This record gives sequence, C-alpha cells and structure tokens, in this order.
Amino acid sequence: MKKYIIGFMVCVILVLSLGADRRHLDGRFPVASSAFTQLVVASGATGVGLTQTATLSNINGVIEQIEIEISEFSNGSETVTVTIASDQDAALYNEAGLDDALTHLKQAVSYTAADGGDFNPAMIDGNLTLTAVLTDNPGANTGKIDVTIFYR
Repeated sequence: MKKYIIGFMVCVILVLSLGADRRHLDGRFPVASSAFTQLVVASGATGVGLTQTATLSNINGVIEQIEIEISEFSNGSETVTVTIASDQDAALYNEAGLDDALTHLKQAVSYTAADGGDFNPAMIDGNLTLTAVLTDNPGANTGKIDVTIFYR
C-alpha cells in the first residue's frame, strides 16, 4: 500500500508541475523573430509616397522586442513614425520622431515591473501591419526602414 501512495504522490506532483506558469524560466521558451519586408521611400517622394506599409502573416506569441533600423537620409531633418497594428487595427506599438541613420531597439515592459520598457507586451495570433511615415522626402538617398519583431 505504501508503494502505491508514493507512486500516486509522484504522479500528482508531475501533473501539477506540467500546468505551472513557467514564463520566468526564459530558457524554456525560445525566442522567435520575424522581419517585415523592407520599406523603401523613393528619393524625392512627397505626399502619400512618404507612407509605406508591410504585413507579417501568422504570428503567434507575445512581442517582447522590436528592432527598427532606419537608413541615413540626405536632407538631415526627417524623422519616421512607426506603427505596428493587429488585424483589428489595434495599435500595438506607435512611436514618432525616430531619427535616421540609427537602429532603435525597443523593449516590452517586463511582466514583473510596471515601468522600464518602451511598450506593453502584446499577445498576437494572426497578422501584423507595419506602417512607416517619413516627415519629409529622404533627399538624394532612398529611405529604407527595416523592422524585426522578437516574440515568444
């Protein structure tokens, strides 16, 4: 009888541990990344030509980091507004005034802290739309914007 009770307790512990929340054990939840198609704003573009979009399909997870690489513009005074939205047009990330010739690294707020991040983690199950808007034409250089998301 004692043998059966010990076996039963081991099974209960095993079942309970399988359902435990393990988000704090980051090594067990691998990070995936997906890059949007590069956005290109033609030299001399104006009006609607300053707005470019791209879509990522079948993303499933929680966005934890966004990397935004913006090429150098020759006019020197342009900035970019980047928005990432869900299928339902909910803005998951939006930031204006991003400078050119830089890679901007944006981190999600930690689930253990209320501050210290650039955006709230967003659960995704579907498609994402990236929109980038330049404040002015990129000058003689073609404007290029690369955005990669990292999620679990």
